[in-house]
Amino acid sequence: MTDISNLKYVQVPMIVLLDEDVSSTAKLLMGLITTLTMQEGFCYANNRYLSNHMKVSKRTITSCITSLKRKKYIKVENEPNIRRIYLANIFHS
Repeated sequence: MTDISNLKYVQVPMIVLLDEDVSSTAKLLMGLITTLTMQEGFCYANNRYLSNHMKVSKRTITSCITSLKRKKYIKVENEPNIRRIYLANIFHS
């Protein structure tokens, strides 16, 4: 798992940042997912890892991921023992 404590910043796509239907926490999570995706092409951090680093509950992370999926900003693939979160095609809107 990538050690995010070494990250200097996160990048939130402008389309997400300007979306009034997305919570501030979900926007910050999107920035973290975007930044982590740049390394492997996807983010494989689990909800516990994300919640520990963002200082929110796992339930909040689950809700934010659901919101981002509903808005089609991310795609999630679940395989045995790993979840991959991919950025949707949001950069060419």
